[in-house]
Amino acid sequence: MKRKSVSCILVLCLMLSCFIQASAKKKDPTPDIVIQDSAIERIGKLSGGELKVNIHENNGTHVNLSGKLSKRMDISEGAVLSYLEENKSIFGLSGKDQNFKVLSLEKDELGYTKVKINQLINQCTVMGREFILHLDSDGIITDISGSVMNDIKEVSKLDNDYLTPEEAAKIAENEFSSTGLKKVSKAEKVIIVLDNTAYEVYKVNIYYTEPEIANWDVFVETSSGKIIEKQSNLRYDGAVTGSGKAVDGTTKSLNLYQYSTSYQMIDTTKPMTGQVKTYTANNRQTQPGTIVSNTSTTFTTENFKASVSAHYYSGLVYDFYKLLFNRNSINNNGMSVVSTTHYGSSYNNAFWDGTQMVYGDGDGTQFTYLSGDLDVVAHELTHGITQYTANLVYSNQSGALNESMSDVFGVLIDTYDKYNVKNGGAWTFNAADWVVGDKIYTPQKAGDAMRSLSNPKLYGQPDNMSGYVITSSDNGGVHTNSGIPNKAAFLVAQSIGCEKTARIYYRALNSYMTANTDFLAARNALVSAATDLYGSASAEVIAVNNAFNSVGVVAVNDPYEPNNTSTQAYPIISGTTYSSYIASSADVDFYKLTASSGKSISVNLTNLPKDYDLYLYNSSGTVVARSEYGSTTSESISYTASYTGTYFILVKGYNGVYSTTTKYNLKATFQ
Repeated sequence: MKRKSVSCILVLCLMLSCFIQASAKKKDPTPDIVIQDSAIERIGKLSGGELKVNIHENNGTHVNLSGKLSKRMDISEGAVLSYLEENKSIFGLSGKDQNFKVLSLEKDELGYTKVKINQLINQCTVMGREFILHLDSDGIITDISGSVMNDIKEVSKLDNDYLTPEEAAKIAENEFSSTGLKKVSKAEKVIIVLDNTAYEVYKVNIYYTEPEIANWDVFVETSSGKIIEKQSNLRYDGAVTGSGKAVDGTTKSLNLYQYSTSYQMIDTTKPMTGQVKTYTANNRQTQPGTIVSNTSTTFTTENFKASVSAHYYSGLVYDFYKLLFNRNSINNNGMSVVSTTHYGSSYNNAFWDGTQMVYGDGDGTQFTYLSGDLDVVAHELTHGITQYTANLVYSNQSGALNESMSDVFGVLIDTYDKYNVKNGGAWTFNAADWVVGDKIYTPQKAGDAMRSLSNPKLYGQPDNMSGYVITSSDNGGVHTNSGIPNKAAFLVAQSIGCEKTARIYYRALNSYMTANTDFLAARNALVSAATDLYGSASAEVIAVNNAFNSVGVVAVNDPYEPNNTSTQAYPIISGTTYSSYIASSADVDFYKLTASSGKSISVNLTNLPKDYDLYLYNSSGTVVARSEYGSTTSESISYTASYTGTYFILVKGYNGVYSTTTKYNLKATFQ
């Protein structure tokens, strides 16, 4: 039943008559409304001319009646339930079954009795549908107020099975991965109404204390075992501000959350669905651990320093990506930014685990608390950004590029904060800023860092493709070879400044790079991003090209590319010479030919700038001939075709060697 709000004060019987007549003038009143009006008229007469009525619709029917609503009656559960069943039409209810259940009956100091009532459907209580009756000392009902659902015709089922309470409790418990599970209540069968549809469910309360305090009501649909609703019972006191002493000894302002007398490192002030939350592993190798909290808003003791830095810096990283690129957290969909500090004992590392940040305390010699440097925090959280954008494969060149993007944004975010750009400061380029980890690496030694983008060689990294390290360790040298794109980024920023560099690099990462983007493809992605932002002939595009030229990542003109797989193989003509580059450590070149059975295939590879190897494959992908001499001048193959059909030629650099300055020559003769 849908009915507009009706509100009136009846001070005389005449006024009551007017109210009833006005109701009668409505066109085609529904039977429910007629019955309801009749019940209100009957109670109005009992009230001796004074009755207050308010009935309105808002996610159910809300009823408020006051006056003399009954004759004198026994003050008992049975008498109250009989009265309600006789007058259920006031609530728009018409079911023959019992519609109500007494939850409590209490007498107060004024002599009034308060009776709390719950609505029933199919003998089950309806969650949240309650009202209260007040009876005076003579047993006369003087007030009824609350809400019911009166347009539910049936209870929906999602399946034909039927769960036991024990099965429902187990389903609810398995919904949470808690290491400190304290309590799982017995399953209680109730009715819950969602989007105006009623479901029979088991309500199970789950309470636990780790990784944080939580108290959930879980609603498991009885016919399917599906969890259709979860409701938290925690009632926080609200967001508050505080302060704490960071690893570097400075005082940082903190956004906290007050829960009773506890102040937790939970920042709910960001425009995101999630929160910035900081935990401690308490020197165990567990995560996320327990939420960092204190009995006051000041976190100044030694054990809080790592957490203060992690919490404060995580908020800065969120702000950087939001303010510059309107990126809403790591996944651009408001996910929580979660950090765990005090991981393990003397743990000399920090990492992004795919879902959250983890920081060790360091051993005090090689590292101090690893959350104590903004560029390290920004580096690790940018791994999360990369995961949700290009998702660069963490090996070889794409892996080194993954590391480089984190280093680049680590420096950019650090300088964005250092020069107070958020509040109008000038984002200054200073070569001395282009280092990573200087505040936490070798704390007893001043002036050094983990890596330098301005001079990668200072810490054992190459700064040019001529020094690219071929290795099977560290996923193909991702932390070593990242020095090459790092140096390029430094040169770009030196030429056009930090802000334009940030915008170009973010657009390239978000819009152009893919999982296997290598250094040359990264150059192309950055050029495309700079073109989008500043134009194809802009100084910004020139800066990107010059920077990558300087580090030996050179764009080459190769008419046979792409031919990196057999499906992309370039078809060749017998006796024709083809000149091409092996342009990167990941580059290989495939060609294809058609030969007749029993006829000779001769392949010559000449003018080699490095140690290149030559292979011949059959159509099944099996190597049928090879030339792998250590010579850097030529390779050759002679082979008699075993069938009539397609064969493939592969040219590749031994151990990833390549040249972007000298082309090789390939010539094959066949019938």
